[in-house]
Amino acid sequence: MKKILFVCSGNTGRSPMAEFVLKKLVAQDAENFLIESAASKPTDGGDLHEGIAAKLRAENIPYTKHTARQITPEDYSRFDKIICMDSGNIEQVKKICGGDPAGKIKLLLSFVGEEKDIPWDKNGFAKTYEDILRGCQALLKTFDKN
Repeated sequence: MKKILFVCSGNTGRSPMAEFVLKKLVAQDAENFLIESAASKPTDGGDLHEGIAAKLRAENIPYTKHTARQITPEDYSRFDKIICMDSGNIEQVKKICGGDPAGKIKLLLSFVGEEKDIPWDKNGFAKTYEDILRGCQALLKTFDKN
């Protein structure tokens, strides 16, 4: 079982988008994956951002009811990979989890060779979706090598 946790600041936009994109990409092999998302900052349990939901619908990406949650120290041992949307998330996650001794915490776009943040693109979330899709496709290729 491959266990992946996506993380963004509030867990209502970028990280759940990545969660649902990757779930669609692995739909034929879903029983071999545990894919979730979380916030790097305290959250009030908000729903999926409507703009993100609209973009997922436009791209025919299925999604379910989502309630934001914050990452916990236990998540570090529970997941194989903790994939962050921006460098600020990485620092926050390391603080919550007590560092990254196993090297599990990565920036999503690092899988495509880019050390840059996923944008919060309020203009229809096209750039956000494009970057998340590229990152998720590259992330999946790392499992093919194992």
